[in-house]
Amino acid sequence: MNRSLITITSCNRLQEVKKFIWDYLKFVNSNNEFHFVLSLDGNNQTYIVFCETYDIPLIYSEEREGVGLSKNRVLTQFPDYDYYFFIEDDVELINESIFNHCIGIYNKTGYPHLCGNYDHAIENTKAYGEYTLDKSYSGGGYFSFFTNEGLKNVGGWNTLFAKYKRFGHTEHTYRFYHSKLQPSPFIFSRELNDMIMIHDVVSVTKHSGLQMDNMQLVIDERKLIDQKTTYFPLSTLSPFHFNDKQLGHNKKVKRFLEKNPQKYPLTTGKPRKKAMGEYYALMINNKSNSHLKNLFLAIKSMYFAPMNNELKHKIKYYFKK
Repeated sequence: MNRSLITITSCNRLQEVKKFIWDYLKFVNSNNEFHFVLSLDGNNQTYIVFCETYDIPLIYSEEREGVGLSKNRVLTQFPDYDYYFFIEDDVELINESIFNHCIGIYNKTGYPHLCGNYDHAIENTKAYGEYTLDKSYSGGGYFSFFTNEGLKNVGGWNTLFAKYKRFGHTEHTYRFYHSKLQPSPFIFSRELNDMIMIHDVVSVTKHSGLQMDNMQLVIDERKLIDQKTTYFPLSTLSPFHFNDKQLGHNKKVKRFLEKNPQKYPLTTGKPRKKAMGEYYALMINNKSNSHLKNLFLAIKSMYFAPMNNELKHKIKYYFKK
């Protein structure tokens, strides 16, 4: 039986984790071949207490060094899984079959890395059975899949980016392309897009005055890509810790969700209304939706949070089409 590790990476956004973590934990509770860990960049006591309360496995570091180093810590602590999923903390799980679909795509194509891309950046598309794979030279690190063998070939995320506390995911993805392990850096199935929901939250680390290229890559990252790097050894810098919680079935979470089956179970009051309003807004324009369903979702979104930002974006997009 192949084993997969699902990791949510986070930093100073516990409120987002508290909203979206439950569907991932529920999935792992029902699927023995999948395990879960939360990877915190930095040492934040509120995360540690939250994970202790619900027996959630947690890796955390003494210093903040960015999401790339956060992923390196996971691979260092847990090197023996067949497949790895790294997901940002503002990504909501809508359809749990996305995990097995990713593994299925790998089995069909042999591509060891799948990573979310953007509609406007797609260079070409190819059908593989029931999957339509979009390929591009830019994308986002919000949802990514790796095989263990693929990661051993390209190594870990470059420690150079610890000084920025961000960046580096594009250079890492390009290594799979430069190593000729797959025909494009960013490959993702469009059938998977509606299985996750990407929320618009404020970046934890902001920089101003940095020189960027036309892909909004910092120059250090652009130089590495232009050098066609294919490998960087898996490395960590800051000391890090694991709270030794069981990675598989979580009895505390099971009991909690049985008592609290509602969506976003830890939210109340205005934050809950806002979260529900944004959820229904983001469900608008899914590929399977009819016009009538989109209208119904818009009404529900307005009911919970009139003219929330996500709904404004959807309305603006609708009238642009």
